[in-house]
Amino acid sequence: MTQWIWGRNYNFLHKMKNETVPAALLKSETRDYIDAGLLLNSPYFSVLREERDIDLIISLDFSEGDPFMTVNKTQKLCEELNIPFPEVILREKAKNPKDFYVFKGKNAATVIHMSLFNVVNCGGKFRLSNSIKLKHCRKKITDLMDIAGKNISNNREKLLEQIQAVIDQKRHK
Repeated sequence: MTQWIWGRNYNFLHKMKNETVPAALLKSETRDYIDAGLLLNSPYFSVLREERDIDLIISLDFSEGDPFMTVNKTQKLCEELNIPFPEVILREKAKNPKDFYVFKGKNAATVIHMSLFNVVNCGGKFRLSNSIKLKHCRKKITDLMDIAGKNISNNREKLLEQIQAVIDQKRHK
């Protein structure tokens, strides 16, 4: 147990004789896995595989730090790996994010990005660390849930517009 590494598992495909299984999966006796949230604080890559045919990603970013870290890192990695992803162009600083962003690109999914803490729903004053300091304080938890709910209710019409735009675009292909 002292030698155990989190995410490392026995590779049941090791030395399997099957031509349909990629050779890279057959070589090692163990496989290392990492949660997408730990890798990038985002599950983008699980939906960006070509066979998923994704047209719209709604990103609810709950990061305490840079609210654009996930989309910026994803854009950079996608560029390196030749995976279609829209260009992330921002005019404001990470400390004062708006509540709703739409990133579009050629042959890429539309990404709607909504930061939990933004100038609209909390004036940028509330931070996740404030809620963690008082772990079991009912008021802090309720406040946090209210802020998260405002992101959706404040942007209901914008969300529906973007969803409809993606549907319309898909119909015209």
